Amino acid sequence: MTTLTSAALVATLVLTGAVLLLLAAVAVEHARRGRRLARDERRRAELTPLVYAALDDDEDGADALAGLEAAPAPLDDLVLDLLPQLRGADRAALGRLLVRRGVVARAAGELTARAPWRRGRAATLLGNAADPGHTAALTALLADRAADVRCAAARALGKAGDVRATGPLLRALARSRRVPAGVVGMALLDLGTPVLPDLRATVTDPPSPAAQALAADLLGLHGDVEALPLLLGLLADPRRPAAVRCSAATALGRIGVPSATPALGAALAATAGPALRRAAAEALGRIGDDAAIDLLAAAVAGGDDTVRAACADALAGAGEDGRARLAAHAWRAGVVGETARAALSNRPRPRDARIRTAA
Repeated sequence: MTTLTSAALVATLVLTGAVLLLLAAVAVEHARRGRRLARDERRRAELTPLVYAALDDDEDGADALAGLEAAPAPLDDLVLDLLPQLRGADRAALGRLLVRRGVVARAAGELTARAPWRRGRAATLLGNAADPGHTAALTALLADRAADVRCAAARALGKAGDVRATGPLLRALARSRRVPAGVVGMALLDLGTPVLPDLRATVTDPPSPAAQALAADLLGLHGDVEALPLLLGLLADPRRPAAVRCSAATALGRIGVPSATPALGAALAATAGPALRRAAAEALGRIGDDAAIDLLAAAVAGGDDTVRAACADALAGAGEDGRARLAAHAWRAGVVGETARAALSNRPRPRDARIRTAA
């Protein structure tokens, strides 16, 4: 056997031994992890009834939760899983338990971590814990360089319930590192009706058109009658961006006050873009009073195809009176009759059919 062959054999044996050792270490770690997970699962199963019993106990609930302060670590995950499902006193009690166990303080320390996933996880935890003591730190994360962290911070601010976050959330819509409007909207909805004064103020003095449009949308979702004059002003102002006026029209429809019908009728008949006219038609259908149905029935016979279709859909959804007025158009020849028949039967409209045929 040559020297070269001997060296190759030794190297092979060493490499084989190293691989075997590595496989053994992986197997040991896998077994250890499995035992740890099984142990945590058993502890979680033991702790679950104790937590529920403490929440259900009206007299000694606080003392019972205090007795869990020294419970094993799986209690933290159990409580964090429960918190999004709870509201009111139960959620507040579990939030205080996390504070006493130091979970909230550790999460707050992670908000400035180098890794984005740690910052996002910490923000999510603080939101689930509904702790309002970290509004400033979470607000700072709305400008984080990572989009996921910005979204996590916005959701956390909504769940934490501190209305002081309303302004920063709305301003986050227009930064170079912005937060999507859907995320901000859900966060503001989580904050509830206490944000209504701030939303009305945003409609009047907006930090950006996007914030103004979202504020109008949310006022409509809340059915805020007090905002009616502000929304009517937005709808009638031709200097406002089309998206803002569309949001005002949609909000007026959701509020559903018949006094908004004349303004929506003016928007439907105006020479504004089709988007605003479609929004006005949808809003008139939601209101559904006699005047709104008259306006929609008249608009079905004119305008462009998309506006005509919106008016037909609005009439079809406005109850028996609306469907009866739409049926009068269904006997007509041409695109008007086809649109009316499609809306009544929920079939594809002529324009939609043409698009599919071309495709």
